[in-house]
Amino acid sequence: MGIGINARRPDEGELNRPQEEVACGVWFTSTGDIMPKKLKYRDKEGGIHSIDQIRVLWKESRRYCGIPVWEYCCRTVYENREYLFRLYYYTETGCWKLSWGG
Repeated sequence: MGIGINARRPDEGELNRPQEEVACGVWFTSTGDIMPKKLKYRDKEGGIHSIDQIRVLWKESRRYCGIPVWEYCCRTVYENREYLFRLYYYTETGCWKLSWGG
C-alpha cells in the first residue's frame, strides 16, 4: 500500500544503445536548463562532422546502472533528410555521447 511517490523505477538498468563521444556546444537558459545547439563527431574514417541545427524533441533525467544521465531525443535536417539521434550528458564526468536513431 502506498501513495504513489515511488511508482517510477529509480533506475533504467543498462544502456544498450551504441554510443560515441562527441563535443557539444550548449545554451544555458535563464532557468538553468542545458540545451544542445551544436555538436561535432568523428566518423569511422577519422573525419570530423558538425551538426548545427539541433531540435530537442524531449529531454529527461535518468539513471542507468546508478549513473545520472540527461537524455535528449533530437532531430536535425541535412540535405532535405531528417535524422533522429539521442544525446546523453553524463553529469558526473561532463561527457557528451551520441547514439543514432530515435
